[in-house]
Amino acid sequence: MEFNVLAGDAPERQQLARWYHAQWGQGAGLTLEQELQRLNRAQDADGFPHLIAAFDGGQVVGAVQLKRREMTAFPQYEHWLGSVFVADSHRGRGLAGQLVERAAAQAVRMDVADLYLQTEAADGGLYARLGWTPLHQADNQGHRVLVMVRRLSA
Repeated sequence: MEFNVLAGDAPERQQLARWYHAQWGQGAGLTLEQELQRLNRAQDADGFPHLIAAFDGGQVVGAVQLKRREMTAFPQYEHWLGSVFVADSHRGRGLAGQLVERAAAQAVRMDVADLYLQTEAADGGLYARLGWTPLHQADNQGHRVLVMVRRLSA
């Protein structure tokens, strides 16, 4: 398994957009083109959003993003982990956890102190097992989510 940052013109972004659209975009009323536009946002001066993809045999099989201010309800939370996705063919192998850990390590290199996420798993699921701390229950775009944090520096 290889993990790489995807450049803005990487062809694998098309596949990721299709996966993201099927998983989350359709329910939010987005078109595939809008999902691709969201995925292809230009990076800011600090490198956000930051897209890390997992490859197996040269094929993209998963991804994770580091984002800024993902939930408008919590503007005080700046840095977010999101869009963790693993292809059906690679689920159940620990890849989601590896992607989360790669993203957290990258966030440390980007001088991020606290990293936030939202999950529909009321108990925190994977993220609780990886040491994330629950903060709030909230509604986001018609879904009940748990907002969690991981402290990356003291």
